[in-house]
Amino acid sequence: MEYSNASLIMFYVLLFVILTIETQSIEGGKANTSEKEDRELTKQLRILNKKPIKIITTKFGDTIDCIDIYKQPAFDHPLLKDHKIQMVPSSISEETTSKNISSTIFRGSNIDTGFQNERCPPETVPMRRTRKQDLINARYLMQKTNSIHTNYYTLSPMNYHFVSVEEFSEGKKYFGSAAWMSVHGFELNYEQFSTAQIWVQNGPAEKINSIEFGWMIYPGLFGDTHTRVFAYWTADGYKQTGCFNTYCPGFVQVSRDLYIGARINPVSVYGKNPMALPFKVYRDLKTGNWWLIINDITVGYWPKEIFTHLADNALTVRYGGIAGNEPQSPAPPMGNRYLPQLQDYSKTAFMTRMMYVDEKGKIVNINPDNIQTKRNTTLDSYDILFAGNIGGEYDITMAFGGPGVYVSLEH
Repeated sequence: MEYSNASLIMFYVLLFVILTIETQSIEGGKANTSEKEDRELTKQLRILNKKPIKIITTKFGDTIDCIDIYKQPAFDHPLLKDHKIQMVPSSISEETTSKNISSTIFRGSNIDTGFQNERCPPETVPMRRTRKQDLINARYLMQKTNSIHTNYYTLSPMNYHFVSVEEFSEGKKYFGSAAWMSVHGFELNYEQFSTAQIWVQNGPAEKINSIEFGWMIYPGLFGDTHTRVFAYWTADGYKQTGCFNTYCPGFVQVSRDLYIGARINPVSVYGKNPMALPFKVYRDLKTGNWWLIINDITVGYWPKEIFTHLADNALTVRYGGIAGNEPQSPAPPMGNRYLPQLQDYSKTAFMTRMMYVDEKGKIVNINPDNIQTKRNTTLDSYDILFAGNIGGEYDITMAFGGPGVYVSLEH
């Protein structure tokens, strides 16, 4: 998989560009836009922010629009004009659902939408409202794409940090990936981000198709330091296609109960029973759509039509995390802020029950004898340890994370 590291690096660069622009907008900077660009942004906002049937203001201050499920922004994608919405998956493997977990080692966390006693009406779906500044950031990101390919941005290990594990099996095809992720929380500055995530990928680096999902702390994207669900997709090596969450047409939302960007609560407390959530993406055997399932909730799917190399299968699934920061600012924590260890799972960030979906739609353990770990950082900042199949309630497990150069925000 020679393209794997290159695709990771491209992802980190794009994250950093978004991060930089968000920091400018939040801390007082303002991107200059012409009248023509303002008109274009207004047009895009109309596409993304459809007229809501109902508006919900969450207890966290997010504005959630309840949109007609048949008129959601996904269907403005040029490749989805004739797409017929799929309301439910053709089949769902039950192996990783929380209904089958009776763990004395870790407890299941929850998704807190902040809806309180409200809910979107039938045949509508909740969507976090897109701001004009989000589109300005996305536009700026696209302008910098060509510069990135000519090394306009100099990569530095102090800016982009990742750790991951993956199966090394040349030519093996994957049709999905799943794991329970321990969930953690900590404060970050606006110029920092941190994730725990799974990658599902196929294609050469310059044209890679990628679906990425898990949890993220990203003040520049969400406006706060809460731990939130996130997803990302691209169909052309992070160039002109794809986005975080639902910031562009592509992802089809079907759930009335959960939206991408929702807060995860409670999170783990160091030394106590860890909190964890199951995440899964898999390709529908009948339609070829890629479904996102979080904590037993079928959130929605990425349609087959928007992909090229992922239209049929993936060739890489990866488990790990990313931490990033603007130059001259501290490298943020990853995982639970501590270096990983395999003796006490209440004191480390981990992923467990690491599985993939095979060509028959069956979800099975990854092969613990054919694993490689990857990192682009010093071991005293971040690390990843693969434990293998430790049996009991964990099965295939790894631990990851680290302190970075952590600076408390309490003072």
